[in-house]
Amino acid sequence: MEEPEMQLKVKKVTDKFTESLYVLANEPSVALFRLQEHVRRSLPELAQHKSDMQSWEEQSQGAIYTVEYACRYWNSWNFGLENVKISGILGWKMQ
Repeated sequence: MEEPEMQLKVKKVTDKFTESLYVLANEPSVALFRLQEHVRRSLPELAQHKSDMQSWEEQSQGAIYTVEYACRYWNSWNFGLENVKISGILGWKMQ
């Protein structure tokens, strides 16, 4: 065989081999396998983040309740002081 002919045959074989590898690497079942592996690796971390977020939400709800309770108490206390002041003023004016 001549050298150019041999090079042409080798090029055809390597091109076909490369194309076959490309098709095999990008086959849908391989893509699904890669997706499955990604989910399998990522899921524990995502579950931990979800658990952390739920814990933070519970703590936040507790803090919000505490602040709302303090605000209601403060407002009722201020309202009571205003009533005392007003009744004191009215009592003083009526005398």
